[in-house]
Amino acid sequence: MKADFKPLELSDLDEIKSFSLDDYVVTDENGTTITSLVKIDDANAAQIREQFADVPNTLFIDRQNVNETFLGSLKNDFNRLLGYSLIVVLLILFLFYRSITLTLITSIPIFLTWFLTVGIMGLVHIEFNIFNIIICSFIFGLGVDYSIFTTNGLLTEYRTGEKMLVTHKTSIILSVITTIAGVGVLVFAKHPVLYTISIVSLIGIGCAMFVAFTLQPLLFRLFIGDTNKRPITPRYLLHSLLSFAYFDLGGLVLSVYSWLVMKLNPKARLKPQPGLHKATSKFMKSVLYTNPFLTKEIRNPNNETFEKPAILIANHASFLDILAMGMLHPKLIYLVKDHVYNSKTIGYAARLHGAYPVSGGVENGESYLRQKMAQGFSIIAFPEGSRSETNKIRRFHKGAFYLAEQLGLDILPVLIHGSSEVSPKGSFIIRDGSITVEILPRITPDDPRFAKNYAQRPKEIGHYFRSEFRRLCNEIEGKTYWHKLLLENYRHKGDAFYKAVKKDLKTNQDPYKTILEVIGAKDTIIHLSEDFGQLDLLLALDSHDRKIYSYLEDDEARAILKNNYLTHNYSKITVMDSADDALEIHANVLIVNLKGFDVASPKKEKLAEIGILILLKSGYKSDMSSFEAYGFKIDNQNNDFVVLTSNQ
Repeated sequence: MKADFKPLELSDLDEIKSFSLDDYVVTDENGTTITSLVKIDDANAAQIREQFADVPNTLFIDRQNVNETFLGSLKNDFNRLLGYSLIVVLLILFLFYRSITLTLITSIPIFLTWFLTVGIMGLVHIEFNIFNIIICSFIFGLGVDYSIFTTNGLLTEYRTGEKMLVTHKTSIILSVITTIAGVGVLVFAKHPVLYTISIVSLIGIGCAMFVAFTLQPLLFRLFIGDTNKRPITPRYLLHSLLSFAYFDLGGLVLSVYSWLVMKLNPKARLKPQPGLHKATSKFMKSVLYTNPFLTKEIRNPNNETFEKPAILIANHASFLDILAMGMLHPKLIYLVKDHVYNSKTIGYAARLHGAYPVSGGVENGESYLRQKMAQGFSIIAFPEGSRSETNKIRRFHKGAFYLAEQLGLDILPVLIHGSSEVSPKGSFIIRDGSITVEILPRITPDDPRFAKNYAQRPKEIGHYFRSEFRRLCNEIEGKTYWHKLLLENYRHKGDAFYKAVKKDLKTNQDPYKTILEVIGAKDTIIHLSEDFGQLDLLLALDSHDRKIYSYLEDDEARAILKNNYLTHNYSKITVMDSADDALEIHANVLIVNLKGFDVASPKKEKLAEIGILILLKSGYKSDMSSFEAYGFKIDNQNNDFVVLTSNQ
């Protein structure tokens, strides 16, 4: 201890081999930096950091804090880059599909895959680190690929009916297997980093495949549809959900009120309830007016006041018909089915509003209905019995006419046009369009135009009702009335087809309208064409009773027409595989739109049964004299088409 100690020179420390001096002392042109290691408890870190905060030329470095800061910055960078990548992917998808709807259908599963992956990682307590952040970008790329494969497979099936989704699913499964073989085997690794990479890969790939196989087809069917479901847009879905939410909320309020009133006074249904009826009528009207893209019109040319009770009969093709009838006047009651009358949710409201169940027989309710008549109420009935699939008016049942005869009431026909296109049976979607309600003149019990017996009146009044409805259709349905519905069902059949059909409808709207007027509502038609089936669908939409046998020269066009929603649900169209097969059909109308059509190609007896021959576009270039030689004369002609009628 009495020795004379001197400070060691730095070179003296080179003799110590257990550590390197360069790890702790660094000297350069800026000076010398000396590093000291201090082991502390995590609880004391903040206190020590504060203690060294004001010491000059001293920097306190917490390695754990540095690592966490670095990882946080890495996460932020990854999230920012992921956001940029999503924007680029969305732009590429939109440019490729040229459709916001298809872009959403393809991109939503990508987001869902990411959320599922992160959620499952949280459930199994796998934290983000630099390695699984990198692997997540790999999973994101696979999710994009799987979504695109699935969308393309679904689109092919939607367009032509060719079952390609199975092939695309097989490709995805092979991708999953090879990825698992390459990365998933790391789950057996002992190193924790390799194990984490493998687990995150397996979770992400599994989520991507699950979403592509299950949720994405549901999204596609919801928005694009298939042969049994019409396509919709996101805006249609949003407006419909809001309208039905409003309707359900108002219906709930009315049901609760009715339940309370009926519990307190079970005979309240026998009273007029004027305030309730006025509120309900206004509520029904307000539901229809929640959609600003749906136009409404009530035509009352005879100034009907509903002061005198009557039986109101109307065609029924949509849920909206109930609202359209209910908004006409407060003093109206419905004939309803038992499941509505006895419903636990709306049954009390139906009973308090004076509704009467018809399934048990209207003859049993005469006394009750007479009482309602005395209170000034009219009765609403839908004589078809249930909703129609289209706007075609079906056979009228006798119930409403029996009641009118027994109660001595006028029959008040009400035409409802447009509801079957806006919200058809089986759909909760309310589309853009128009609903027109027209109140026809009353039919008195002794009206000489119709039989007085209720057994004969349904047929006669039904015929009158259909003729008036056809007249209303002709007034409302202009040259472009069906174009939006038709284009809606070609929108995702291929960009080239869609543009061609859209251009053709615009160019030939006048000839097509004339053709619709020339051909009878129940005619049988043979159509030979080089188009895409748009005229066939127009003919069918204009009248569902037309039977149409169509041959399209283009193979893909035939497949698209066969696989069209309108073909399956709104028409009697049969797509033929050859012109010869089509000409074997017995028909009274022949439409030709083929280059070089030979009048001698059909048998002579076939031309003999044709009453109307229409040469359109390419068919218009055929030799007219050859047709005139077979007994046809020109009935209507312009620069686009010619209509010939048979002299026989």
